[in-house]
Amino acid sequence: MSEKLRVKNKSTRKNLTKITGGGGAEFDSSRKNVAATQTLTSRRTEETQEKVADEREASLDKTQSLSEPTKKPTSKPPPPPNAPAKSCRHQKTSPPLSPSSPPKTNQQQKKEDSKRKPRSSRFGIFLDVSKREKYSRKHSRKKSKSKEEEVDEANRTIRDEKRFLKKIAKYRKKKIQRICVCPMGRFYKITDFFEGLKTTVHRMKRVCCVACCPPCCCIVHNAAFWPPPCDYFYFLPPENWEPMRVHDADDVIIQLKRKNEVKKIRNARKGELDVRYHVGMRHPCADDIQKVEGFFLRTSRNNKIPCVHVKCPDGPARFTILYSHPNGSDLSDHLIGTPNFVDLARFYHCDVYSYDYTGYGISKGFPSEQNMYADVRAVYEHILLTVQPDKIVLLGYSIGSAATVSLFEMGLDPKPAGVILQAPPASILRVMAHLTGRPGNIEAESCCMDRFRVCEKIHDVNVPVLVIHGEDDRTVPIEHGKLICQRAVTRVTPEWVPGGTHDNIENCKEIWMRIRRFVKSELKLGQPKEEKEEDKKKK
Repeated sequence: MSEKLRVKNKSTRKNLTKITGGGGAEFDSSRKNVAATQTLTSRRTEETQEKVADEREASLDKTQSLSEPTKKPTSKPPPPPNAPAKSCRHQKTSPPLSPSSPPKTNQQQKKEDSKRKPRSSRFGIFLDVSKREKYSRKHSRKKSKSKEEEVDEANRTIRDEKRFLKKIAKYRKKKIQRICVCPMGRFYKITDFFEGLKTTVHRMKRVCCVACCPPCCCIVHNAAFWPPPCDYFYFLPPENWEPMRVHDADDVIIQLKRKNEVKKIRNARKGELDVRYHVGMRHPCADDIQKVEGFFLRTSRNNKIPCVHVKCPDGPARFTILYSHPNGSDLSDHLIGTPNFVDLARFYHCDVYSYDYTGYGISKGFPSEQNMYADVRAVYEHILLTVQPDKIVLLGYSIGSAATVSLFEMGLDPKPAGVILQAPPASILRVMAHLTGRPGNIEAESCCMDRFRVCEKIHDVNVPVLVIHGEDDRTVPIEHGKLICQRAVTRVTPEWVPGGTHDNIENCKEIWMRIRRFVKSELKLGQPKEEKEEDKKKK
């Protein structure tokens, strides 16, 4: 046996020299021989060490039993440092690793760590986030260092008007796209497909509702309203509730858990009239909406509509704005966009009230012209309970200008301080004639089937009227704004915005400065009390 072992040891030395010299093929061919010799030598050394250890234990037990018979036997001494580990004969020994074996990569280590992590039953679908983690790291939102620094930066941007005007002008020629940091589940493509299918079905449903009515008057009436899918809800926050900002996938899971614990109101009929609510967004990675209060009102046509109130963030408000939004948006579009209602209240130092038309957002029912007129009147009467009428400014955007002007049709008492119309349509048939390529004579008399005839109701407005329109507006041409301005009795100098379109007119800095001049110098509402007293003394 000793001669055979010596021969094998010589062969292993040759193979080991080949391994150290390099060469992957030579290493693979000699690996079996090396493993066989190592197992034989390890068995022999283990047997000899076991015998020596047993003899030592026997001698120690004899001495301890003579001196201290009640003492327990001592533990086995540790093996010497150079001795190999014990192994059973039936146990499979793994082959030795080569010195040139590559280390584990970061991806392999992450996979092993993810397998060890416990999976929760509730959010198990969000744990497979290997693809999404890369996406969120590249495009994740930057975390703030502290709350104090956030407040200082916010105050700095609030007071710096030039910076704010640059911010809104940035999104003048492009849409606002917010990067989603929600963790991707295993079936994220299926969920995205169904979400897109849901929006297309919503639009096709509206198209069928408009086109399937046989009378032309019904088609004209229904074509004016295009409510988007509802993306917001009202809720009552629990105690010690604080708003949260979402930065990464971990915050999304926390935010989703918070939203599931809150009782949501997605139908205005289930809401109470004398309760103030918070407004939340349905998307999991949407931030909590701050400085906005929601409430419900009942109209004269027995419809319940959602409304919002934004208080002036910088001290007491100098006046109040009643905002009527366009026909293709709801409250959620003006709460999280750029600019939004909070920017409006901050820039003009005012309070802002707005509402959703019947059939928009969480308000149920069917949108119609008469319902819209009842909605705006209910909100105006609610504002009069707390605000003086000479400190109210009505602002209508697109079809919202028809709702604003309708307040003066049957005689409005008390009257507001002024009216602002942004991109107002003369009537719905005139807009449809322009879109079909047959504009005709815009100054002709309206047809009996025509609806939302702002150009005929503008005579009843007996307060200062400011008309704002974009020169490049292709949806509602600038001729509509000029016709309304021409027929207005108490008009002021209008603002024709160069390069302004129907969708981005709010992102033009010219209208922000023009509205401020209109309110401050022409309506005398933007001045504080000290400046008003000085003006009276000078007069």
